[in-house]
Amino acid sequence: MSSSFLAGARFEARMMRRDGAVWFALLILAGVALFALAMGTARIAAQQAAIAAARADETQRLSKLQKTLAQLQQGDAQGKPAPEPPPFRDPRNAAFMGGGPAATVAALAPAPLGLVATGQSDLLPPAVRVTTGSKDSFLFADEIDNPANLMSGATDLAFVVVFVYPLVVLAMAFNLLAGEREQGTLGMTLASARRPSASLAGKLAARVAAPIAAMLLAVAAGVWIFAGWERFATPGFAALLFVVLLYGLFWAALAAAVDGLGRGSAFNALTLIGAWVAITMILPAAINSIAAFAHPAPSRIEMVLAARAASTDADKSRDAALARYADEHGGGKPASAAGAQEATLRRLATQEAAFQRVEAIVAEHDAQLARQRDMADRLGYLSPAYLTYAAMADIAGSGEARYRAFLDRIRAFHLDWREFFLSRAKAGASLTAQDYAAMPKFTQADEELVGRPPAGLAGPLIGVALPMLLLAAFGLRGYRRAAPR
Repeated sequence: MSSSFLAGARFEARMMRRDGAVWFALLILAGVALFALAMGTARIAAQQAAIAAARADETQRLSKLQKTLAQLQQGDAQGKPAPEPPPFRDPRNAAFMGGGPAATVAALAPAPLGLVATGQSDLLPPAVRVTTGSKDSFLFADEIDNPANLMSGATDLAFVVVFVYPLVVLAMAFNLLAGEREQGTLGMTLASARRPSASLAGKLAARVAAPIAAMLLAVAAGVWIFAGWERFATPGFAALLFVVLLYGLFWAALAAAVDGLGRGSAFNALTLIGAWVAITMILPAAINSIAAFAHPAPSRIEMVLAARAASTDADKSRDAALARYADEHGGGKPASAAGAQEATLRRLATQEAAFQRVEAIVAEHDAQLARQRDMADRLGYLSPAYLTYAAMADIAGSGEARYRAFLDRIRAFHLDWREFFLSRAKAGASLTAQDYAAMPKFTQADEELVGRPPAGLAGPLIGVALPMLLLAAFGLRGYRRAAPR
């Protein structure tokens, strides 16, 4: 059996080497993959530059505040107090410093294989300035890219693998039996083989091995060129190659199953193109639409507007309370307004009211969105393309799980940051040099970057492998039916 398989593979490989169209398709596939990796490298460089710029800005801001603080303290010690700066520029004012001038940077560094897939990185900035305000004041404050660019989407390796790669595999394998049957050579091929089904399997293997090998080599070469050979040692690289291999085998098995039906080349081509459209376009769109219909969540724009409206309502409530106080007590301002600490406490109370309203809106939005994503993940097993893209995004460190963990860490850190500054502001304590040194720091430790394999890949891989094996069984049955008994 092995000799018949190898004989069929060698014969088909010899025929393919003489076909210029085959070489053209393989070169185009490899070239597009390398181009996508080059674009991914540029995207990673832009993210790293944004993180570096945010951290440089943080260092510069804190350095100026500490310098001003030292000058004020030195003047007080020498009996020559400097002019009092306005509250929003006073480095001793905890209420204002935590809300902007002393804001710290929370960043999500690109993963070692971040050039592979854009994932969620085009929706969330790589670095945000955490303040004592509500999340809408810093989490959605920056525009990542031109909206027109976001609408057209990014060109990354995941796009090439999910959409372009299957077309080349199908073009190679869609008419092995149908083509020879139409040319009148199938009977002679089967009659001359010792084991006809093994020979046909060898010919199919040669056809599908070419695009799969071209893609694997292009991925390895691109990672080596644009990310460095040390990326080969990362746990995600082996997973990436396996995902590409498994996805290619799925489309090869689908082509074999359709070709094994015994119909003509035109039928095979139309059927496979229809399957490609359904699996890569219709099903993912339907999955997202069904999940959105079952668990409707407002868009990010609506959520941001609602959060900012809640903040505005809190300000209006504060103004209305002050107006009522003035009417009831017959004065333009309440007596307590004369004290700076009282004014600070009122301002903090307003911020706290806005914070609670915004937190409720954001929490409701996130919970609904989480239910929507969980349902989409379950329905995603209907589409191997959906699963493959999700697996590649996880390998690239731009998947849903990593960004959700990043936002959870920001949420926890935001509470610590508010507690540090607001507790001092409510107590009327001035910030000191020791306080600046003890400010909370956002932890940059990221478990995806320390050598552990990407989590959550088993499900998508099984979701692609099972239909691939089922289609391979159908294809094998069709090839055996075509062989003489």
